[in-house]
Amino acid sequence: MRTFAQEINRSIEDAIVKDNSVVVGGQLVKYGVAGLTKGLFDKYPDNFITYPVAESLMNSSAMGLALAGKRVVMIHVRIDFLASGMCSLVNHIPIWFHKGFDLPITFVCQVGKGMGQGAQHSKDLSSWFKKFEGWKVMTPETPNMAYEMLTESIFGNQPVLYVIHRELFDAAQPKKINHDDRVRLCGASRRHERFFYGDDHDSRFYGDSENYDIEDLSSRLQQRK
Repeated sequence: MRTFAQEINRSIEDAIVKDNSVVVGGQLVKYGVAGLTKGLFDKYPDNFITYPVAESLMNSSAMGLALAGKRVVMIHVRIDFLASGMCSLVNHIPIWFHKGFDLPITFVCQVGKGMGQGAQHSKDLSSWFKKFEGWKVMTPETPNMAYEMLTESIFGNQPVLYVIHRELFDAAQPKKINHDDRVRLCGASRRHERFFYGDDHDSRFYGDSENYDIEDLSSRLQQRK
């Protein structure tokens, strides 16, 4: 019985064998990405593009490759990093698709969880894209769904955000994942907020720099030494 990650690996390989226009890109795709592309670069090096840490380049070039006739699988190690290249995702890809262009792009994005995950690695941003016209969001929860949904995404002509949770990678049986219509901060984020601002602090999000008191933070840090 194959695991979740192995079924994703099988789907990518089957897609490359079926259609040589399939291109896999990402920062660690050459090295396996936790099993998702393990062994595939050695077999199909011409179908892989290894990127530097440049999410804007990854997202924008995915569109260019698709317009040039490629079927693109672009892998982001964490969905949090996808947001570093949002311009293409909101101002170009969905709009060009809405105007009638085929854009067979699948962004494979991991939601981090477990040891080694920080506050910047554990959010699920898929709810943003579910409400955005021009995008399709797929969130498989079983190995079988992982294979079928990824295959459907690759051979469709619509931009897809294919969201996978890190805790599922080794699962061979169905495992329920709770999906929220909000973007929740992980436990590490909340611990950081309590550490810096105290228990009576309401959650701060983007644009709250005017409430950032350096002297207060320094005092709190000194108290914890």
